[in-house]
Amino acid sequence: MTRRQILLALLPPLFFGTGFTIAKPAVTHFPPLFMMLMVYGGIAVVLSLTHRDKLKTPFLSIIAIAAFAVTIQGALLFWGLRNQAMPATAANLILQIQIPFAVLLDWLIMKERLDGRKLLGTAIAILGVGLVIGLPEQAPGLVPSVMIIVSAFCWALGQVLARKLGKDSGVGLLKANAFGSVPQLALATLAIEQGQWQSLVTADAMQWAALAFVGIVGFYLAYMCWFTLLKQCRLDEAGPFLLLMPAVGIVTAALVLGESVSLAQLAGGAVILFGLAIVSGLSLPRVRPA
Repeated sequence: MTRRQILLALLPPLFFGTGFTIAKPAVTHFPPLFMMLMVYGGIAVVLSLTHRDKLKTPFLSIIAIAAFAVTIQGALLFWGLRNQAMPATAANLILQIQIPFAVLLDWLIMKERLDGRKLLGTAIAILGVGLVIGLPEQAPGLVPSVMIIVSAFCWALGQVLARKLGKDSGVGLLKANAFGSVPQLALATLAIEQGQWQSLVTADAMQWAALAFVGIVGFYLAYMCWFTLLKQCRLDEAGPFLLLMPAVGIVTAALVLGESVSLAQLAGGAVILFGLAIVSGLSLPRVRPA
């Protein structure tokens, strides 16, 4: 990786970590799929005005990528986060299982090399998730935990499909995701959810501010950087930088939401990060001249 790519890789965990944590007050008020619809609808409008290049990714590929990377993933993630038994800090830690999922799916779909080290790291990371869920001190609920784990798998699958099927630049992939997900999210929220209009008219300034922050920072800026990085690097190069996301999320949850950090979260988080470090490689990425 070049120095510029390394600097770019530091931005997604910063944006994802803060945006995901700040999403807690927004998603407890707005129905999750409806909130996603507003976010991606806004992104679609902005990129329609600022990115005029014709999309090169085939239509059916856009639908498939958006279904896993946005609609299914987002619904499960925010339904899990919406649950009162799921603190934002614990959710941030559990979500990191997406990295070994991505490594495994990259091996299956993209035929990337997979060795014993990655399998060992995956097993350790899964053990860490079990610790976060299972230790008695402020343990998160089982159902929202499973939702977030399945969400992580769908996210990983969506990223691998974006690498395999996507034909556009990073900005183009974000635009394709927005265009593909808006009709899916609209149909899903109409079929499954209730109270969309009531959430709009009863939202206070804090909830609107949280929604704006999530949309701009946690989605628009985060995925702009992430998809740009995916077009330049392999997942086993880009993925390790997401290990910074739990640290960012824990600090944000403590400072902004006033959440305490439990022993279970510290122990499980340490095991998760250790396993993910093994999956990703313990050595630092080699810097090539820019």
